[in-house]
Amino acid sequence: HAPLALADVQRAAWVVPPAGSVLRHRFELVFQRASLAPPANVVETAALLFITQVLEQSDMIAVLAEDVALYYARHGIVTVLPLEMDCRMDDFGIITRTDRLHSPAVTVMADAIRASAREVYDAAP
Repeated sequence: HAPLALADVQRAAWVVPPAGSVLRHRFELVFQRASLAPPANVVETAALLFITQVLEQSDMIAVLAEDVALYYARHGIVTVLPLEMDCRMDDFGIITRTDRLHSPAVTVMADAIRASAREVYDAAP
């Protein structure tokens, strides 16, 4: 596929993160940096199941994490467009208090998040 430009997809129907979210802000900045207005024909949601259903039943374009988009593409659910969007999210981490012991639930949850991060992002423990 030939690469697409932002102008090629600006007027398309999009599924985007909710207004006020970090990813939505970065999505809109991508267009603004290219001297384009952000798409106006949008459906706002953060619900992955809803996004998946919309993509299966329409020709809308969605803003998805790259690993999610590639997973869906491998399973024939979506096609990843040849469109470069510099819309990266910052690193994230776990913040806990140091002046008290963690409950067993906090420990289990933090361990699960770290394990998932290693699996998904090949992060260090």
